[in-house]
Amino acid sequence: MGILTRIVRLCKADIHGVMDQMEDRGLLLRQHLRDMEKALSLKEARLKNMAASRRQAQQEYEKYKRECEKVEQDLTISIEKDRDDIARLLIRKLKPMAGHKDELGHHIEALDQEIVQLRDCVEKQRLQYEQFRLKSSEFFHKTEQKEWGKTLSAILPDMISQDLCDEEIEFELLQRKEAVKGGVHT
Repeated sequence: MGILTRIVRLCKADIHGVMDQMEDRGLLLRQHLRDMEKALSLKEARLKNMAASRRQAQQEYEKYKRECEKVEQDLTISIEKDRDDIARLLIRKLKPMAGHKDELGHHIEALDQEIVQLRDCVEKQRLQYEQFRLKSSEFFHKTEQKEWGKTLSAILPDMISQDLCDEEIEFELLQRKEAVKGGVHT
């Protein structure tokens, strides 16, 4: 059983090695950048929708608040004029409106908390995306330089890319000294 396990492990390792060689790291890096950008834009759209929902809830809250204040004023007037039948009717109208207004207030508070959390998450993700984008840009630049170096070394003759031995350098130095002195041998 031990030999069979080792063979299976070797096959898996070989398959992973082949897959690593087949994968183009540049393509994978670009795909990861696109995926990160897409996720970021989805969260930003969700944040905009939440902000729009909050504005709408705030408008409804203000509307119910004004209506409750108006009913309160009418209720006060009806009580002052001893119109209990109208006061009862206004109380029946006021209680559900006030309850709905309070529910809207709680909903707005919950939306505020969610918006703050999502905004923090989006900012962190945006920062990570920018850092990753800069690092990948640096990677692409280095890869481009390496490719340019390979191309350049293939184009230039072998003599230029070879290291000169000490004797060749000494011989060149002697020739240049003679040329400077005007060809006089010492």
